[in-house]
Amino acid sequence: MRVTVIAAILLALLAALLLTLNNLFPSVMSQPENRMRVYATTGWLLLLVGSAATRFRSQPGTALRALSAWLLIGLALVWVYAYRFEAQQIGNGILGELAPSHGIETSVADNEAADSGTESMSGGISEIRFALNQEGHYQIDARVNGTYITFLVDTGASDVVLSPDDAQRIGLTDSQLHFTERASTANGIVYVAPVTLNNLTIGSIVMNRLPARVNQAPMPYSLLGMSFLNQLRGWRVEQRTLILER
Repeated sequence: MRVTVIAAILLALLAALLLTLNNLFPSVMSQPENRMRVYATTGWLLLLVGSAATRFRSQPGTALRALSAWLLIGLALVWVYAYRFEAQQIGNGILGELAPSHGIETSVADNEAADSGTESMSGGISEIRFALNQEGHYQIDARVNGTYITFLVDTGASDVVLSPDDAQRIGLTDSQLHFTERASTANGIVYVAPVTLNNLTIGSIVMNRLPARVNQAPMPYSLLGMSFLNQLRGWRVEQRTLILER
């Protein structure tokens, strides 16, 4: 008899709750998939409350503790979902400070299209920000031919220049490298081998068939020069932060 009464009360509460939700959010409840999601969530909630109410008569202390724990878990999940974008930004900020070469990618409105009154085909501009590292340089982790390489951004370099070690890491063998070109650097004249990178990827930035050079002498880092930067939509430095636009 008690089970029947509890079931009747739960069904009445379910009907009242669904009617209230339909009155408060008619546009949301009009969509079938949203309606099914609300039904399922409400059903689980009432099942939980009913289970706790049934146990409360025999073990009130245990039932209250269990109900409180589930309510806290539910509130935590709601909070995480409500502030998921803020949490992602905080996480990106922490990662950007701990690993400056990783970069933080964001999307911004296409102001040029808005000013001109035209609709942007891309829907916005993607920006990747890199903080200045402790040595005072901008380092970028890029994927070259499927292999991660850490580059140093060098606006004084005209090309993308790979160190011999990084060239070997991406699969360029000695037989493929012909050091037939000379380049003038701060350390004097060096010999370089022209190559073509199948792809170079930094976040959403993807460049295919990118010309590059392999330096014959050892280098601590490979370099991202102007041939890369000039192919971007734009780039700038603001408050010790390098911003790449794509």
